[in-house]
Amino acid sequence: MKNLLLIALFIIPFTVFSQGKLEKAKEDLSKDSQSTEESSERDRSIRLKRDHNNFFVDVFAEIGFYAFYGTLLGSSDYRSLTPYPYFYDATGEYLKVDLDSSKNSQFKIGASQYFNKGVKGIELNADYRVIPILGIEASYLNFSENTLQGKEYLNVTSLLLKYYRVREKNVSIWWGLGATHVGNEVNTWVFTYTIGTEIFPVKPISLYANYKQSFINSSSIDEFKIHIKYHIKKTAIYTGYQNVELGSETIKGIVYGIEYTF
Repeated sequence: MKNLLLIALFIIPFTVFSQGKLEKAKEDLSKDSQSTEESSERDRSIRLKRDHNNFFVDVFAEIGFYAFYGTLLGSSDYRSLTPYPYFYDATGEYLKVDLDSSKNSQFKIGASQYFNKGVKGIELNADYRVIPILGIEASYLNFSENTLQGKEYLNVTSLLLKYYRVREKNVSIWWGLGATHVGNEVNTWVFTYTIGTEIFPVKPISLYANYKQSFINSSSIDEFKIHIKYHIKKTAIYTGYQNVELGSETIKGIVYGIEYTF
């Protein structure tokens, strides 16, 4: 009997503390109330953590405000699309005039891998610029984690309608609205918004930054990414930093990826 008690005292805390990031994240994202003192304490810790990241949110909100009213980097004049970034030496994605090689639509696909401690992440995305001013973006993000209780997964799929408000030869700024499906045990559709920019300072480099937030129950999914891309005709390879907050859990680190323009 004494041996059984000792085994139980060893196994119970070992099992409790073996809970992984994704399991905790799914618990947070599934909560629809704040009825207990414990959940309130956890929510306060989430808010304190997010205060440290509000700088990025404020910057993007400010850019979006000025971009919307057309007071930053030009007006909403007509632009055509280049076949791919830096098709013309000093031009990124947009042209002020129509040329034989310019386009009115564009399609991009990409894939990237997160390098984070403990949690693996793979992201697939597609971006269809229907016309120069309007686009549709679809993304699929798969997280996986090995724990002592088995393998945990969390899938996040988003579909967004994006408005390209600033379309200059060296900079693009957009914002968008849409929906996100959080899969696995959460299994919920939620509202999502995004804002981002891509800057083309010098051939063959571009700088990409994007913020996306999805509201779910009493929590949210917040994704911030900043990349540096190296363009080789229709192909771009990139690396950078990504930070994804899944409720109270944060998955952050270096990312590597590839992108192709049709």
